[in-house]
Amino acid sequence: MKYPIRSIALACAVLTGLAGTGLALAQKAAQMPKPSKAQLMAELAATLQACSYDGSPLAFSPPDLSKGGNSGKQVVAEIMKYTGLPANFVVVEGQVPNAAAVIMQGPDKVPRRVIAYNPGFMGEVIRATKANNWAPVSIMAHEIGHHLSGHTIVPGGSQPPIELESDKFSGFVLYKMGAPLADAQRAIATLIPEADGQTHPGRRKRLAAIANGWTEACELQGGGAACQGGKPVTVAQAPAAAPAPTAAPAPAATPASLPAAAPAVAQVLPKADTAALPSKGGQFIYDEFGILDPAIRAQFEQQMREHAEKTGVEIVTLLVKDLDGKTAEEYAHAMMRQLRVGKLDVGNGAVLVAAPEQGQAAAVLGAGVALEMGSHDKAGQLDRWIKTAWPLCKKKNACGGWTENLMLTADHIRRDTRHADWTIAYNTLSELQKADAAESGKSVKPQDSKTWHKITRLSGTVENLNPPPGVKSAWVSEVKVKNGKKAVLLRSSEGLTTMLYVDPRTEALMPGGKLEQGKTYSVIARSDFLSWNPKDTQSLDLLSYAAAE
Repeated sequence: MKYPIRSIALACAVLTGLAGTGLALAQKAAQMPKPSKAQLMAELAATLQACSYDGSPLAFSPPDLSKGGNSGKQVVAEIMKYTGLPANFVVVEGQVPNAAAVIMQGPDKVPRRVIAYNPGFMGEVIRATKANNWAPVSIMAHEIGHHLSGHTIVPGGSQPPIELESDKFSGFVLYKMGAPLADAQRAIATLIPEADGQTHPGRRKRLAAIANGWTEACELQGGGAACQGGKPVTVAQAPAAAPAPTAAPAPAATPASLPAAAPAVAQVLPKADTAALPSKGGQFIYDEFGILDPAIRAQFEQQMREHAEKTGVEIVTLLVKDLDGKTAEEYAHAMMRQLRVGKLDVGNGAVLVAAPEQGQAAAVLGAGVALEMGSHDKAGQLDRWIKTAWPLCKKKNACGGWTENLMLTADHIRRDTRHADWTIAYNTLSELQKADAAESGKSVKPQDSKTWHKITRLSGTVENLNPPPGVKSAWVSEVKVKNGKKAVLLRSSEGLTTMLYVDPRTEALMPGGKLEQGKTYSVIARSDFLSWNPKDTQSLDLLSYAAAE
């Protein structure tokens, strides 16, 4: 698959040859004379400082990428098996000096997430790390982490926090693949300088991030104190769950295509600390009691994964032992961030928390999911499960068929979000407005429209955080305000009058902090009401924003 060389945004913008000028500079670099060994080592160190690390799994024997060919795609496909998540990107060999996570515009002018890599460079990484074939695997894992976390919304390219987050993701995945910690850290330890760079942290911080992810994956699987030993732990499986209570509905049959469910095992969620380094989670159901029925859980885990693959929407259910002094809603907000549920840009994540020992439940929805769900109270449904099902689960030390009842909340969200389009279809508001004007006066059904309920990027300056209703030149929908939305008047970079509607329930999830009047933002929003006349107010539902630089 070939893409025009038009870089829209970079998650790892400071890769050697990619800083500032994107892939065009990468093409130029590819035509330069072959560097000396000293130059190559310097370039290699700079590259790894930008986007890479190492691992040495047991369950997966890595191909030798120095031979080139299609090996990069094979490595990515194998890594994705261990993430538990669907890919939201394509992988291409490219005339880049190394590897890059980038958003590029395809032939249909729709932005797509891409991992581009140079197979020749991968071979140089292997040689520089003394024949360690796992260094290229870690490079790809790092790039995968950027895309799965939606980092490319960040203006100005790469930043230290998101690099550490992707390092942590790498450590997490490499543990699951069977890598000892020392091997997972090999490339960083060998090739990265100690001093912090402008966009990438130094060696010590990055090694700590990898160790953080590696240890977290070990603890999640019940490794306990053994996780401090630096080698993957084989955890004894818990006994199978007891039969379901007679009062519970019978569990749905597990499709023949599903693998046999593993016995129930209690898991350990990471601490819900807003100061902790986030890392993309690799599953959709977490059970700290080890009490949910394995077969039913496996069925819903696959269902949620398939939904994420088809739509991008990620719905995570947490059965929690201890809220750590937080309310269920505070805990859900923290875990939305901690597990990076959904994508930062389009807000297509949901975290459902049931904390039966504290008698609390919460449903925190990303802005995009909240828009589709309207006023549905999913926390109330979880609360009813705690009151009805939990006493029986606890008595039997197994939930049996009540597992399905718990998952009905996530299933409702799945059904209500399955028809929405979660692709960022336009790069400016003017592009969206002009496309809508082209449809004006025509009988176009919503499902055939190129603009109805579509998502766009835009940039603009906040002019009023509380615009008055009834002003024709900046029209506020009183219906939307009565339904709980906040209107914010924005002047787009093209001069279009734009009314953004903000859901107060999702403001705490925004990566850009609190909106400020007079400040310029990079915005992602879904179209609500568009006018063919550029002088009219264009109405959009806000999904995310970040301060423009």
